[in-house]
Amino acid sequence: MNRTFLILVILTAQDISSSGQQAFSTLTHTLTFGELLQNTAIRDVEWTNPNGVREKMKITEMAIPIDQKMMELTNDFVLSTYGLNSVWLHPRVIVFHAMGDGDLKNSLEVSSFLNDQIPKNWGNLYQAGRLPNGAHFIIDKDGTIICLTPPVSSDESQVSYKKSNHKWIIRRHQDGNPVAIGIENVTDQGNFTVLTGKQMESNAQLARWLIWVENNEIDYLTSHHQFNDDVNYEFFLKAFKLENLQQQYRTRGRKDIGDSNIREIIEKVNRYGYSVHSFFELK
Repeated sequence: MNRTFLILVILTAQDISSSGQQAFSTLTHTLTFGELLQNTAIRDVEWTNPNGVREKMKITEMAIPIDQKMMELTNDFVLSTYGLNSVWLHPRVIVFHAMGDGDLKNSLEVSSFLNDQIPKNWGNLYQAGRLPNGAHFIIDKDGTIICLTPPVSSDESQVSYKKSNHKWIIRRHQDGNPVAIGIENVTDQGNFTVLTGKQMESNAQLARWLIWVENNEIDYLTSHHQFNDDVNYEFFLKAFKLENLQQQYRTRGRKDIGDSNIREIIEKVNRYGYSVHSFFELK
């Protein structure tokens, strides 16, 4: 079988040590932004929420192809980090992130999205493994929902958004954990908590669809910044019976979308009849 999937790579400036900032200008991309745009497709999904309200949503698919090498890097990372010999996700949590790199093009180009591995001088990220950071979706400032890592059919032969026949590959966003779907947001340079009104609506709608398509097995919506605290992170690992074998290399110091935005997104989801909450106490 030809194992060529559609995946992405993600890294934001806040993940990189000061010594690694110089790498931005010297990145060698395996795919250009222009090439990515040429393969754009529009996917339409629809579903009925628990309160009976039917919704339709457009997904702009801008998938970055993944080859056998990337699959191997994914498996190596998950095995060395969590002791699990699989690249496939078991979604229980949605983790929201913010880029803080400006527009979509710049966010992709300066953050290693278009690269096939983490640069060697990016500190802890590279020490934990060469697998590039990743996410499943990114939401632009105008609310456009972009799928960078499309789900594939059970036999791995094609992209599939069907509730009864799909699966997601694990992406390295919230330390590559095997239970989290990652949603990035395009935000202004150095600003992580200011999302547009359209972004907030899209984050909530995407979350509602993901919860529905995953048969209500997703119970938690969080922002990556909530995992900075070691006590929170240990609580998370224990709850999902996970063990991080490389905690000395895990990502800390995240800012991301913040407690206020997470609270609002949760409210926008639950008013449609769902019952999700943050994994940690919101301030």
